[in-house]
Amino acid sequence: MNQNTCAYTLRIMEQLLKVVQQLSATHDLEAVMDIVRHSVRELTGSDGATFVLRDGDSCYYAEEDAITPLWKGLRFPMKICISGWVMQNRQPAIIEDIYKDNRIPIDAYRKTFVRSLAMVPIKTNNPIGAIGCYWSKIYSPTPEQIQVLQVLADTAAIAIDNIGYQENIARQARLLEEGIDGTLLTVAKMVELKDPYTSGHQRRVGILSFDIACELGWDKKRCETLRRAAIVHDIGKIGIPGELLSKPSQLTPQEFSLIQTHAEMSYDILKDVNFLMPIAQIICQHHERIDGSGYPHGLKTENILPEAKIIAVADVFEAMTSHRPYRPALGIDAALAELILNKGVLYDPEVVDSLVRLMKEKDYRIPE
Repeated sequence: MNQNTCAYTLRIMEQLLKVVQQLSATHDLEAVMDIVRHSVRELTGSDGATFVLRDGDSCYYAEEDAITPLWKGLRFPMKICISGWVMQNRQPAIIEDIYKDNRIPIDAYRKTFVRSLAMVPIKTNNPIGAIGCYWSKIYSPTPEQIQVLQVLADTAAIAIDNIGYQENIARQARLLEEGIDGTLLTVAKMVELKDPYTSGHQRRVGILSFDIACELGWDKKRCETLRRAAIVHDIGKIGIPGELLSKPSQLTPQEFSLIQTHAEMSYDILKDVNFLMPIAQIICQHHERIDGSGYPHGLKTENILPEAKIIAVADVFEAMTSHRPYRPALGIDAALAELILNKGVLYDPEVVDSLVRLMKEKDYRIPE
């Protein structure tokens, strides 16, 4: 092997390694096809490349990179398609002259530039597609070019498998999250059975808290955690006598003290469930106030979780705008006035400002 050949081989190997690394880090099928179609042409020096996916008994020409258009977006029956032959026979097809090979559907090729081609299966044991490259003249691909093509196909197969694995994990995670949400909503309804006058309160506070957090620019995952905490922020009321929760007259100091225990009860109920521990801590603090006048621990600004500060505002706002057994709904203006009056005293200023902005500038509607 002469010096020029060695240098060429080394360059191809370096380029191929970079492509393999790119494919290994890719989590999206479109990106895999994009990398492969460009790399095939660059590494083989071909005039065109195609990425074919098996679709039942059809070959779907999903992507291409060529000097003129080929068949992107089209489907052909596997039994008449060279990519179908490659998948069915689980081996490469190397054709120097398409007009001298009876596997080629000439009518499909006649209007294209293609005169020679090489195609390899994606997965040889159970092909899911094929990768091909084309030349505009009669050409005999080198063993090295076929090897490069097969390496790209094998790496694409691994990348596609990884995508499927990741999608499965994501699907399982979504199912788990849906299960968590369903459980929390069920728990919320159990609380509401004891206090029918506040039916839907926790769910509405959850939606409102989520929307305030979004207005503050929080990331989606954190907003979701907040929403879940708000959905069960009154779970501790399950341990409070129902007659106190729905009492139509003013509570005595002793009765109010008993109701105040619901925040800490909420924490006690959830604290031993590992994945709910952050939620337990948040709802334990949703009645704390930034001046230290809240309960159960009299925490001040710097010691109150931001999530708890949001629920505090959403909770007060929702309660004031809803009917209660001891009074009618006070209305949006009265609720906002209360929050603005105590902004920086009881309630976090940023949170109050975000809610005011939603209501007055963005025509926000209270969730039903």
